[in-house]
Amino acid sequence: MKIDAIDALIVDVPTRRPIQMSMTTVHQQSYVIVRVRAEGLVGVGEGGSVGGPVWSAECAETIKTIVEQYLAPHLVGTDAFNVSAALQTMARAVTGNASAKAALEMALLDLKARALGVSIAELLGGRLRNSIPIAWTLASGDTKRDIDSAIEMIEKRRHNNFKIKLGFRSPADDLIHMEALSKELGSRASLRVDVNMAWDEQVASIYIPELEALGVDLIEQPVARDNTRALRRLSETNRVAIMADESLSTLTSAFDLARDRSVDVFSLKLCNMGGVTATQKVAAVAEASGIASYGGTMLDSTIGTSAALQLYSTVPSLPYGCELLGPFVLADTLSQEALEIRDFELQVPTGIGHGMTLDEEKVRRYARVN
Repeated sequence: MKIDAIDALIVDVPTRRPIQMSMTTVHQQSYVIVRVRAEGLVGVGEGGSVGGPVWSAECAETIKTIVEQYLAPHLVGTDAFNVSAALQTMARAVTGNASAKAALEMALLDLKARALGVSIAELLGGRLRNSIPIAWTLASGDTKRDIDSAIEMIEKRRHNNFKIKLGFRSPADDLIHMEALSKELGSRASLRVDVNMAWDEQVASIYIPELEALGVDLIEQPVARDNTRALRRLSETNRVAIMADESLSTLTSAFDLARDRSVDVFSLKLCNMGGVTATQKVAAVAEASGIASYGGTMLDSTIGTSAALQLYSTVPSLPYGCELLGPFVLADTLSQEALEIRDFELQVPTGIGHGMTLDEEKVRRYARVN
């Protein structure tokens, strides 16, 4: 089966509420929908970055350009089933640009799985779980609103793990915010924080013990992505788990972090690491090193989230669950099917491919005109 055509389209989907991070506030997410066509079949992938290039070196505009102008010409006419060869071709054609490559690989895997009548998880060896505990992000910037949101989620049995975005206030104000959340939620919930690199090592060394005393069980990326020595020292001097996010983007970075035992947890992200295959390798490094894996997100739509679920369902251990909340913070979906949260766990789609079918009307509605 030969690849007949590859196309890429930018869609801009608004969020239900602003998502406040240390470096930006997200009001909409831009995705690149990639379609790979072969003998009447279509595989669909997705690329994106949280808040555009402020978080990573890629954005929707660069992803679309790389896919259409620099990757697609090398892949059209090649074997649609040979994903390994496609990955090698993309690596030779383009340096970096992990999200663009991830979107294309996702589409290729979706196409192959649909042609075979199986799920992507089955291509990867088979799922080990049918659902994954899912955290909800509290990032409104308002303490009372975050508390009310958390209580509502607990009562609805949707979420009892919460990730709180820190770093856009002063550290002292962040601590006051966390004290209020800890007091109100108590033992009903697990609290994690994401600092998004906003602190230096000195600030982190002061406030991480305070957060641990409040019952916080996971600290995500407290310092700058390149400051892995600080991550190591913070991991060594604190009992609470430290997670790498921005510091982790390649197999080499995974090896370096594992070799130096710089962190306790890896945040897996398909678009950040270059796709399903690359992320699977990072998870293997974590497993071999005694580092926990965590199902991270780039605020993916139902397309990217479902592909991630296919992979995460095959990872041997996910002690902290996942945070694949993208579809639930967007004002609309891009697929005909919806994802389901039941009893605090996100259900893995059971259909073929990644399990989602593009809603073409929605795609047209949110497509960027120029």
